Amino acid sequence: LVGSEMCIRDRPVRVKSWAEIPVGCGFGASGAGALGAAYALNRALSLNRTVNGLTEYSHVAEVVNRSGLGDVAAQSSGGVVIRLHPGGPQFGSVDRIPAPEARVFCIVLGEISTDSVLADETAAGKINAAGKAAMLELLKTPTLENFMHQAKNFASSTGLMSSTAQDVIEAAYANGGLASQAMLGDTVFAVAPYSQEFPLYEALQEFGQVLEYGISTCIPRLLYD
Repeated sequence: LVGSEMCIRDRPVRVKSWAEIPVGCGFGASGAGALGAAYALNRALSLNRTVNGLTEYSHVAEVVNRSGLGDVAAQSSGGVVIRLHPGGPQFGSVDRIPAPEARVFCIVLGEISTDSVLADETAAGKINAAGKAAMLELLKTPTLENFMHQAKNFASSTGLMSSTAQDVIEAAYANGGLASQAMLGDTVFAVAPYSQEFPLYEALQEFGQVLEYGISTCIPRLLYD
């Protein structure tokens, strides 16, 4: 679908991709895959599209496939992103919270089908209402700490938080961390001040394998010609 959006219907292509993150668990793998395909096709077929164009194609592909709504906008910006208005570069707008470098610890509990949730009007309505409320509170104090608090409130209000995810989040808070659920997936992500990283890590280990990432400030790029 990314290829179709890029108007290369007369050039059949096969894209092979892989992800180093869990798929279907709220990490935005589909958005990253769409961006990767767009950048790769642009280079391989000498299409000479701009960054905004590639981002727009990727975003449209996500929306049409119902595999995501806002991941591409965040992934194309990097950092701790606030999506102020929905849509790709032509219509949407984003801002970023200046946040210090921090490790992000994740516990994957299971998958949630993005397609099935977005196709459910009742669920989508609850998500939209919870998102608007969280956005209003976040913009009052746009810090990483408030971002995490509002993310937790949002996740809880959607009705998509599992009891296990709630237990993990409570354990993170009890050990000096801040945590929420990755949307859309049954995954908990947590951050903590440097002095509290070890207690947080130990607490999360009680629930399974802890994946470690960081807050990336990079934008999409091709690594090889």
